[in-house]
Amino acid sequence: MAVGIIVAVVTTATFFWIYDLALGQERAAAKITAVTPWSPSEGIKVITESPANVPPAGDIRQPWMGQAAWTTGVQAGQDWITNNPNPVNVQVLLGMNSAQIWTFMQQYVSGALGVSCQYCHDITNFSLDTYAQKTTARNMMYLVMDLNANFVVGLPNWRGNYVQCATCHNNQPNNLEAFAPQFTASVPPINVTVDPLDDAGKPITDAALKPAAIQNPVKLQDAVLYYIYNYKIWSQYDPAVPGTGRGSLALVYDGGRTQDQVTIVQNTMNNLGWSLNVGCNYCHNSRNFAGFETAPADNVTNPLYAYNRLKAQQMLLMTSWIQANWPTYGAIPKATIPSALEGGASKLSYHLIGGQYYNMPGCFTCHQGYNNADGVSIPRAAMNQASFLDQGDAGLTIFPQVLRGGN
Repeated sequence: MAVGIIVAVVTTATFFWIYDLALGQERAAAKITAVTPWSPSEGIKVITESPANVPPAGDIRQPWMGQAAWTTGVQAGQDWITNNPNPVNVQVLLGMNSAQIWTFMQQYVSGALGVSCQYCHDITNFSLDTYAQKTTARNMMYLVMDLNANFVVGLPNWRGNYVQCATCHNNQPNNLEAFAPQFTASVPPINVTVDPLDDAGKPITDAALKPAAIQNPVKLQDAVLYYIYNYKIWSQYDPAVPGTGRGSLALVYDGGRTQDQVTIVQNTMNNLGWSLNVGCNYCHNSRNFAGFETAPADNVTNPLYAYNRLKAQQMLLMTSWIQANWPTYGAIPKATIPSALEGGASKLSYHLIGGQYYNMPGCFTCHQGYNNADGVSIPRAAMNQASFLDQGDAGLTIFPQVLRGGN
């Protein structure tokens, strides 16, 4: 018997040693989240502690705010899954039963947007696509899939974090702020001339060859918006080739840059710094801003600055991609920009597309000026893989497999 116990102990110890070598260390390293991670209870508290809302004139939806709305929606949802254990008209969350879908929707969609079921659903029949908000929510799930697959899980030195509904929404359904308040309050109302770079990384100084929006001098704020939402890489990073990896905001090339371009880049970087709550050294070697050295220089406090700069480029590419595809994902436009009294964000958060205004996300929308105790700037409402790995089917109700971008 003693021999059996010894064998069992050795076998168990060996298993955990191998597990730690194969997966444990990787998952421990990936488990890096914001200091105060977002919780569904935040959004649910917003719903239940708010006064009951009255839908606008012509809006046939039932109220979606207040304790009564939450209770009514929850009861209707529970009745629905009892009567319909198999999904009906479910197009995104495939491979899940009705109870799993309900748990995910209640916690990580209602909670994320800070609204009860009635905001999107006809709760007399959850399968109906009666309201435009439900179609938009479905399309936004496709957006989550695409962002994770095309931009997030491929980040350099990826930390196991994903985009989820709450990452952008942070307990509110619309009118999301795109820019750090310090930026909107501090950028001077001056005009600047924008000289974008061509595909070879050279400045375009002939106004006739520039995009229509920047052929003439524009306000500095508008110039910053142009670069954030039209970012591209014109020299892909190659660690074997010095000077590569530069994008639209590059200031270093043969011939230098104008003072206007320096001003635009400074203010763009100010917004990024305020949005992420970090300084220049988070991404840059302050002795060589154009460098991508993988070994830290003596004056760089964050040894991962090279990775962080590549991540920042990837996120700017993602922001530009969102802007180019935003109407495709069913975002609901407005005829006018809502005022602050109407719950509107800053006017910079709305883009005129096809004669209508779309609330467009930016760096601040997700990051909100948060970073974790190690100084790593991760949106507090990102979904970290440690929350659902090894949870089996229960993990699907936290973050469905289909939304993980194939990872």
